Parts: sequence; structure tokens; C-alpha cells
Amino acid sequence: MAREGTPAASTHPLAYVRRRHGWSYQDLARVIADHARVLGVPMAARREKVWRWEHWGVVPEADSQRALARALGIAPRELELHPWPRWLPAHTGMPDGLPWDVDGSCAALDALLDDAADDSRGFPIAEGIGLRNAIADWDTAVAAPCVPPSAPSDPVPDRALPAAGGPGAPVRSAGPRGSALRGGRTGPDTRAVPGAWPGPDVRAVPGARTGPRSAAPASRVAVWPVGPGRGAQPAPPGPAPGSARRARVPEQVGAPGTVDSGVLDWLEAGALGLRRLDDRLGGSAVRHRVEADLRLVRGLLERQPQSPAIERRLLRVAADLAQLGGWAATDGGRYGAAQRHYLTGLRLAHAAGDRPLAVALWGGLALQAVITGHPQDAVAASEAAVRAAGGTPSAVRALAAIRLARAHAALGAEGAFRRAAAEAERRLDAAESESAPPWLYGFDTAELAAQQGLALLDLGLPYEARPLLEQALAMQDPCFVRDRALYSARTAQARALTGDHDAARSLARDAARLARHCTTPRLTQALDALTPLLTSPR
Repeated sequence: MAREGTPAASTHPLAYVRRRHGWSYQDLARVIADHARVLGVPMAARREKVWRWEHWGVVPEADSQRALARALGIAPRELELHPWPRWLPAHTGMPDGLPWDVDGSCAALDALLDDAADDSRGFPIAEGIGLRNAIADWDTAVAAPCVPPSAPSDPVPDRALPAAGGPGAPVRSAGPRGSALRGGRTGPDTRAVPGAWPGPDVRAVPGARTGPRSAAPASRVAVWPVGPGRGAQPAPPGPAPGSARRARVPEQVGAPGTVDSGVLDWLEAGALGLRRLDDRLGGSAVRHRVEADLRLVRGLLERQPQSPAIERRLLRVAADLAQLGGWAATDGGRYGAAQRHYLTGLRLAHAAGDRPLAVALWGGLALQAVITGHPQDAVAASEAAVRAAGGTPSAVRALAAIRLARAHAALGAEGAFRRAAAEAERRLDAAESESAPPWLYGFDTAELAAQQGLALLDLGLPYEARPLLEQALAMQDPCFVRDRALYSARTAQARALTGDHDAARSLARDAARLARHCTTPRLTQALDALTPLLTSPR
């Protein structure tokens, strides 16, 4: 079964531990045997068993785990609390166990940025139960119970919100920073939905669909959770003694050090510009710029005072950059780093109240799982994207549907693929009369055809894949250099599989020519598969 690529090395947490210590398979086997003897257990140092643990999913026997834990300085109790391989020290810095509020998002972002330089060998990725735990954590946060509003209004209203205290005033709840929980509104013309995720600065319409849950009485309002199992608390009447958060003051546009609308416009335009550069130059070319901009936004989030609307936009920019950083890392074959960006971005999008971005982030995780050959994880992540897409614009729903289609195709489920692909087509047709997020500019009819064609190749149906991939190439913007190179290579593959070797050879050469301007591991792998065509004398 053809896929976009395969991981260059094992992504098992044990592989990460080995690489961090500079151990080969034999080295690790010897270390475990040495520590086992200290524990009174004779053990042979065979590299084959380490290979099986990493690549075949074999669970080490208890004595081997105890010996490895001793070598790594891990307390024996950790082995009882966390089954293999969760006790391995391989996921340090992942956004685990943090509250789903502004502070939790910033803490996850800090961990991501602190470890950004430590990625020469690649972080491990959460697979199977690890990914499902992340999905469950997300679902718990989104479905957190609501509390009635009880906080006082801001002394100064947001520019994008109604006046404080009046109908539609923002509901506020204290987190560790005393910051607001974003997005909930009340008023005579709105309904709030328990656990729903309305977009920021958008007033709910009576009877409108905002998610899978039904509308609640007007006295109930949706607020953001502050962590699994922790109910949101009402804000105190004033700042707590010793609090670092200063009282809010009126924003003075253009004042020194002010994060005003002009600064935010520049940041948002910059994120969009980086996406355009990624289209032309590939993810590796923009990686460090994305990291630098994330650091800039993180610093601005620390500035005080700040209105809720400004803070929401900063969080949204950070989530946007995290999604792009995840994609750039995936494009560069840095799959562990990509997953860290996506999972951190989900927290930022949640704190910003941006559900469409959450769909893109889950979709990125799903596509990465397809690329790395984990189709069941791809289905789980894309189903999370579909759930998050409820109530979003049709183009966003189409994106979630095509990610689900790719996942089902990678799993070999042709019927499920066709149903999801048909839903993506239907949603994209409906999107012509709607606005879509600016970052979704590249998802159009050409991209949808390309994704369907790639899925059909995964299913072993090159005769169906070929016309869709050719349609994508004919319609696609020439500025999308990286995608055109990849789709040319995949179309060449489809042509070769259907017996048209002359056309396949021409397309392979086109792909190689474009790849010179935009080299990525995915392109290299795709071109390697076409080597016989590229080296043919004809």
C-alpha cells in the first residue's frame, strides 16, 4: 500500500531514550543486563530483544523493566503507576496534566519553546493509547460543566465587545492568572450551550446549531474549563493580595509598549505570510521564523495590562503559529516535534475560543499519522477533528471530512473513505457562499481532488487516483511549489501503475525539477520511489 512517507527511525519512547543517551541496541541491552545483575537477576545482553521492544511492540518482562528503571534513575513505584512504555522519561515537556485555560496554554507553550533547540534526533510521538489519552483530555475539557456568571464587569469594555454590564457583556471567571474564560455571552437575544465552543466575538443565535448539544436555558452560559475535573470559579471582586496581575486600564492606541490592534494586525499578517513562504520553500525554510514569532507572541502575552479581546487575539495568533509549526515539522520529518506543536496549539486555540483552528490542529495530527503509517491513530485524530468542526464554516467541515477520508483510506476501509470524501465534496460546495478563516486559503477544489487522489493510491486504486491527481495539478496555483512537486510525483506513480510510463517519466522529471526549490524528506521519499523512471534512458 503506497503512503506519503514512512518514519526514518523508530518513534517508540524507548528509541528516544536510547538516542538521548547515545546507546545502540547492544549498548542498551548491556546496560539492562548489568543493572539486572545488581538486582540479583542473571540476564543475557541480547540486542534483538531491544529491537523487538521498539519495533514489534513487545512488552519487556518485569525484571528488564526494573533494571532499565534503575539505570535511568526511575523510582520503582513509577512502573506500578504507569504501564510500559508510559513510565519512560520520553515525553518531558509534553502538555500533559495542565489546566485548559490561559495559564495552562502558556505553560505548554513555554515547554515547547524551551525544548525547541533539543530536537536534533527527534522527540517521540504519542501513539495508540498515548494519543487516545490526549483526545480524552481534550474531550473532557470541551465538555466541562458550566457555571452561572458571577464576576463583575471589566472597568473598561473591549472594543470588539458590548459595553461592560450591558446585554452581551463577556462572562469572566478566574484562573490562576485571574484571567477571563473566553467566549461566553449572555443577553436577551442569545443562548449559551453547556460545553459548546462558540467562536470569539460571535453572538449565538437562538436555535442555531453550535455543536452536538442542545441549547440550555438562558440562565446557563458556556465558559472555558480550567482543567479536567476542576470547575471554573467566580472571579474575586479585586486582585488577590500579592497578585502579579495588575488592574486593567484603558488601552491607549499607539502608546509605547502597548499591544494594540496595529500590533495584532502585523502579527496576524506575519503568520499568513509565513504560510505563503512554506508553500513555496517548504517547512524547513520557515521553521526558525515560526519559533521566533511564537517567542514574540509569548512575550506579549506576559505584558500587563491587557484587555480580554487583545489576549484572545494573541492566543489565536499563537495557535495559528503552532499549527504552522506542526505542519513545518511534519514536512521536515520531525514528527515528535510536530505532535508537540499540534497538542500545544490545541490548548491555545481552546483558550482563544477558536474552534476552526482546533479542527486544523486535529487534522494535522491525523495527516501526520497517515504519513507515519499509523492509520488507526489517524482515524482517532480525524474523528476528533470532525467533532470539533460542529458549527464551523462549511470549508472547515470539509477539511475535517477529507482528513477522515485519508485516514480511512490508509486503514484500507474503502467504503468509509468514500462516505467521508462525499461529505467533504458536499461541504466544500456549500462553502462557496460562506467566508472561511484566512489560513484556509489553500483548501480548494484542487486540494480536495489531490487528497482524494492520494487516498485512492493508498487504497491501491491508481486508475481512479490518476484523473483526480491530474485535475489537481491542472487547477493548482503555481505558487504552491512544494505541493505541486509532491503531487507531480504521486501522479507519476499513478501513471506508472496504469502502464503509461512515458507520461510517468515526464511527470517524475517535473517533480524533480520543482523539488530543487523546495527540498523536504517527504519529497525525497516520493522521488526515491521514482528512481527507475528518472534514470531511464528514454
